[in-house]
Amino acid sequence: MGRSNRPRRAPKREQPEETSQKQVLFGAKRLEMKRGVEYTVQTHSGASDDPAKTWTCPGCHILIQRGTPHVVAWSEDRGSDGRRHFHSVCWQKFQGTLL
Repeated sequence: MGRSNRPRRAPKREQPEETSQKQVLFGAKRLEMKRGVEYTVQTHSGASDDPAKTWTCPGCHILIQRGTPHVVAWSEDRGSDGRRHFHSVCWQKFQGTLL
């Protein structure tokens, strides 16, 4: 008996669970070391409930407009109140400490 050239059906995949609004706004957290300081880093979609919301990038001091994807970083000693919003490229170049 010859082999069948018909493609096999892939097994049915489970439907993904509904994602919360917080999961859509923020990406996965990760830890990064910069000059001996450990930072918690998270991507941000730039979406905000406040239509006038903007952030100032501490790397280039230019406004990050609402809707612009960017990176949020903070160190453990400052906690989440010390979060700073960076352009992604500015965060990659950043080598200082957050003030």
